[in-house]
Amino acid sequence: MSDLEFAVAVNDDGVFANNFERSRILDDASIRVHVKRRYPSAAVAYNEALDAAKSEIVAFAHQDVYLPSRWQMQIDAVLRRLAEVDPCWAVAGLFGTTSSGRNVGHVWSSGLVRMLGETFSEAIAVDSVDELLILVRRSSNIRFDPGLPGFHLYGTDISQTALASQRGVYVICAPVVHNSRPVLYLPRDYLRAYGYLRAKWESRLPIQNCISPIAKSKLRDLQRWGSSRLGELRYRGVDRSVFDRKFDCVAVATSLGLE
Repeated sequence: MSDLEFAVAVNDDGVFANNFERSRILDDASIRVHVKRRYPSAAVAYNEALDAAKSEIVAFAHQDVYLPSRWQMQIDAVLRRLAEVDPCWAVAGLFGTTSSGRNVGHVWSSGLVRMLGETFSEAIAVDSVDELLILVRRSSNIRFDPGLPGFHLYGTDISQTALASQRGVYVICAPVVHNSRPVLYLPRDYLRAYGYLRAKWESRLPIQNCISPIAKSKLRDLQRWGSSRLGELRYRGVDRSVFDRKFDCVAVATSLGLE
């Protein structure tokens, strides 16, 4: 097993218990998991986990991600290959976006009800990684920005931090089940994080990511805010849980041949 431990920010114990906590890799009692409950932001929670970690690599996972039984063997192999390609890599993810705007990776999304991407063998250099699962090498000294509000775009931010430090950022192939809710609209928390990164990385714009590229255009900003506001009005008072697909993560992984 790679020198690896986990951190998970949890705000819904039921989602955590039904997904990440069922991951087969956790059957190994030696695997360390830092569970961070109800923190004000992902960055604050995950920097605490980095400080407490003992392994060289820390995997920061969403509470609604399930790691199939084959994942442990796959992650060992892909991390060995990545170290051969770039011994000084800093950040890796399972899904992300290249500088040309192409989404890459191979994961199941319940929000989209399908497997995204295709299998691939070599790590792909990217502009940003999706937050569903992010691996960080502690020896790279790359950390999350505690000033970034909330729980959005911290994958984009830490990717840019690594790239600005001349460290490699990659997407690797190690499929998981992401039991996510459908995205109805971009919430205000997302737009606040977007505005923070737009100001922070102004000299590096545009920056690609899986949801919405961070660009220089103020017109696009206005369009996003308008669309977000319309979404809020449309779904005002609606419990988002009614849109949950309610897939069983183990059954999905088994059907995909990942168990």
